[in-house]
Amino acid sequence: MSDALAWPKPPSAEPIRGEFCVRVARVMRHTEEVSGYLLKRLDGQALPPAEAGAHIDIYLPGDLARSYSLCGDPARSAEGYEIAVKREERGRGGSRALHQWAREGQLLRIGRPRNLFALATQAPHHRLLGGGIGVTPLVAMAHSLHARGASFDLHVFVRSADHLPLRAALEAAPWRDRVTVHRDDAPETRADPATLVAMAPTGAHIYYCGPEGFMDRLREACHDWPAERVHFEHFGAPPKAPPPGTDAGTDASAEAGFELILARRQRRLHVPPGKSIAMVLHGAGIPVDTVCEQGICASCITPYLDGTPDHQDSCLTDEERATHVAVCCARALTPTLTLDI
Repeated sequence: MSDALAWPKPPSAEPIRGEFCVRVARVMRHTEEVSGYLLKRLDGQALPPAEAGAHIDIYLPGDLARSYSLCGDPARSAEGYEIAVKREERGRGGSRALHQWAREGQLLRIGRPRNLFALATQAPHHRLLGGGIGVTPLVAMAHSLHARGASFDLHVFVRSADHLPLRAALEAAPWRDRVTVHRDDAPETRADPATLVAMAPTGAHIYYCGPEGFMDRLREACHDWPAERVHFEHFGAPPKAPPPGTDAGTDASAEAGFELILARRQRRLHVPPGKSIAMVLHGAGIPVDTVCEQGICASCITPYLDGTPDHQDSCLTDEERATHVAVCCARALTPTLTLDI
């Protein structure tokens, strides 16, 4: 995406995409790479309350839509949503667009909060591990855990003090004594995140978010933990395991097309190699909301009735996969896949 984009005309009070029209009430510079944005509803009404771990979809120029975690105090989320975004020069363009165009007073369209990274309701201890900008949803979690009087600690891993996102919020928080910052440039502060997992109190729940190398390390560290005690959120789609019955390095579902049956519309569409179900639906004039296009945000989740999907998302649970697919990335392991649309 070129940075030479022209911002579209200000959205109306009834936007086409996104449920709410908001204005950028404040822009905060956290580091050279990370900026924060406080978003308030344009009509002055309250926004829907958002739980810790929730994210919102933001609609950007160039027909871009991206998801960003909320990092403010959930108890005050109805007043405004706070996000922190790292500008990624090699990303897919969303962070560059936001950094370039989202100035104070700018109007944006956003969706209703969704939460795929929720806190456990009961746990003897909550250990929060954030790599760089991955700390954003964990800050909201720390606010909620402190408010409920729960036992928790927050560990943040960064290259240096200058690369610490949300530093002011961490230092001013009433729970700042629960925060430990591990810096690459200060050996005395460094710790292995896998060791912190191994040393977690009995029965603790682990929460982690960060860049893929960080996620890989913690995924391995939590390999033998009960799934219900491990919670994580990816920036992008994690590496996919090959579908059942295929050799490693070979994705049979990507090499073959399949037929898509739309039960309620009584239509049949062909999904060729190289095109997603969502692309084919869009091409046929059938609306489907796509934001991340990587199977991590859950905006495009659709029920299916028959066939065996090749699930390539990281947002659905095993139980949900028995009835739903993420049409932005799923393929089919059977000749046909029937959607309930």
